[in-house]
Amino acid sequence: MNITSKQIAELCGVTRGTVDRALNNRPGIHPDTRDKIMRVAEELGYRPHFLAQSLVKGHTKTLGIVLFDIHNQIFSQLFHAFEAEARKRGYIVYLVLSNRDKELEMEYINNLLDRRVDGIALLPANDNKKFESFLLRSRTPIVTFGNRLASPFPYIWINDKQAICDSVAFLAEQGYRHLIYLSPPLMRKGKENIYVPEQRYQGFLQACAEIPDMRFNVIAQKQYLMELETLMETIDSKCAILCSSDVYALEVLKWLKARKIRVPDQVGLMGFDNIEFLKYINPSLTTVDYNVNEIGTKLADLLIRRINYEEVPAETLIDHHVLQGESVSLSLD
Repeated sequence: MNITSKQIAELCGVTRGTVDRALNNRPGIHPDTRDKIMRVAEELGYRPHFLAQSLVKGHTKTLGIVLFDIHNQIFSQLFHAFEAEARKRGYIVYLVLSNRDKELEMEYINNLLDRRVDGIALLPANDNKKFESFLLRSRTPIVTFGNRLASPFPYIWINDKQAICDSVAFLAEQGYRHLIYLSPPLMRKGKENIYVPEQRYQGFLQACAEIPDMRFNVIAQKQYLMELETLMETIDSKCAILCSSDVYALEVLKWLKARKIRVPDQVGLMGFDNIEFLKYINPSLTTVDYNVNEIGTKLADLLIRRINYEEVPAETLIDHHVLQGESVSLSLD
């Protein structure tokens, strides 16, 4: 049973106000009385009622962060950086996983609001006006990352569209004139927020259109390896497979090796995200690299600054670059 300040007051023969002054190190109390109260409180294992105190102070020193999952190393790495920065600034973090389920996302956000979190970092699966109005009505500071929302919530990520444009340009420089763009998340268009996959797809189309002799195919379905197998049988030119994330690129690499299709001798392969697991892969994967730890750290900083009523940028973009690996054959020109 929790020990209350009232019980401590009765045991010490003082008022609750005196106990409050002792426990919170306030003036107006004799040192001997303070020592007695602190000794009794320690013996009884007294812990202050954190939520009650936070309601009085107007903040709980807690943050919420909503991720899709932590299977993708990008999300787990981002969370660790976010939590480390929040902890350094005196905050405790609640992590919830929406699994891209829009209803579950709403339920979890309501749970975080019920727990009076001071702010929420959100990777949104929802993308409609009703959802945005709900967030605005909560009057809780929110910073989005990855997927955008239309309403003016501060946003941090990378320029996904430009990153894919840079990827296509890099592959073209190596002599590839047939690209297969693999992005299964595109199949969820209209069902959930796919801002990031959509931006990468638009970047791919734009970049290919700027190269007159570039041919390409797009795979956007769950059974992407089956479609890839059909396509590979029809391609007779120097081809590269560009994946919208390293997770898919690793699955493709495994599939190619099982069929004894040599990378990069017979086909080039490129991913996106530079997840930590890539350091164990052979051949090393060409990918798009960006500082995930920086995103996580700045995400926490932006959210805490909003909580403190400071001005923050509407958009914060982290630098990216193509990281050359062994999975793409380099031009000798």
